[in-house]
Amino acid sequence: MAIGKLFHLIHLTGDLPALEAWYDEVFQVRRGFLDHHYMAGEKRDASLVLLGDTVLEPLAPAFRVAGWETMPLGRFHRRFGTHWHSVAWYTDDAGEIWQRCTDHGIRVFVEGGRLTETRPAPGSAIMTHPKDTITQLEFFNPAGTMDRKDPRLNGSGYDSRWWLENHPVQTPGLAYTTILTRDLERATHVYTGILGGTLLHKDSSELTGTDDVYVQLGDTVVQLSTPNTDSTIAAADLSANGEIHHAAAFRVQDLDATKEYFDSKEIATITRDDHTLITDPATTQGVPFRWTTWDVPGGPRS
Repeated sequence: MAIGKLFHLIHLTGDLPALEAWYDEVFQVRRGFLDHHYMAGEKRDASLVLLGDTVLEPLAPAFRVAGWETMPLGRFHRRFGTHWHSVAWYTDDAGEIWQRCTDHGIRVFVEGGRLTETRPAPGSAIMTHPKDTITQLEFFNPAGTMDRKDPRLNGSGYDSRWWLENHPVQTPGLAYTTILTRDLERATHVYTGILGGTLLHKDSSELTGTDDVYVQLGDTVVQLSTPNTDSTIAAADLSANGEIHHAAAFRVQDLDATKEYFDSKEIATITRDDHTLITDPATTQGVPFRWTTWDVPGGPRS
């Protein structure tokens, strides 16, 4: 399948200026290829920012625009509030992905939440139904737009190692991103058998209280997780919100140095072990982050 580089993770919020200011102040994110952009078809405002080699999309419904609450992103915000929303990849053929999905009963939508039952052109952008792929997934062809704007693609000399060499959070970018599921076997089938991802690793984590399957889809590792104990962030999220995009884990070089920097920024650590620390969502703009020195076996950073 034509699934390639990670496009972005959406961090959905009710206060976009505050979220963007936080990313700027804490991480000195790289800007410049999409700033404060309004999309009429989705009635949303968003920016794209780079942290290492990873694009994050701070996003909010366009509350000033009539009907924002009727759009998919508006309905998500009304249901879940501030939360990780979805994962998007670049593709050179959205039609191929649409065919694989629809052949297996996965509903596919285009801009504005419109169901498409006709194979789209290769250059289209498509989104899956979150109930069918555990969370919403987006596949987008960058040709003609993002291939000129995305610093990772346009030959501008962007150096994702800046954060490794110049910032206290020495991160090259995302280690993996976590999707919560009640049915690990079903989720694994969706991400490997249907979407064509590669199964990398299985284990359980006492730190997060989850049973985990790691799948590489395109250049990105997706951690599919089922809580196996109560009183954890993952268990609380699944209980409150159901199957959903839960967390982003960034690779770092030194946990102690990372924690010390976060302490200086009033970002609290909830728990940690020898290779991963989890920060308090209340101090990270409402969403769970993990910071890890661990590389997923067989993954792109190992």
